[in-house]
Amino acid sequence: MSTLITDMNSETRFFGLSKSWHRFKWGLLVFALGASGMLFADAQSIVTLWVSVTIMLIGFALAMSGYVGIFLNRFNRLRETRSRPNPFD
Repeated sequence: MSTLITDMNSETRFFGLSKSWHRFKWGLLVFALGASGMLFADAQSIVTLWVSVTIMLIGFALAMSGYVGIFLNRFNRLRETRSRPNPFD
């Protein structure tokens, strides 16, 4: 199983850096649409409020899944740079 993960290109994985940034930006956009729906919707309509909250939660989940991928990529790069031997030792 680990050979499948290591043989795959980093951009084709679910947590690849460019895919994670793409998912993060889309999640922020969806979250902003839900927030604007809450701001501009009629305060009397409870259905509109819950639809906006649902859209915001979907955007939040999408953005956080992208952020986890970005964090994991940066953490792996930090770990790789620490594992390299220092040429000045």
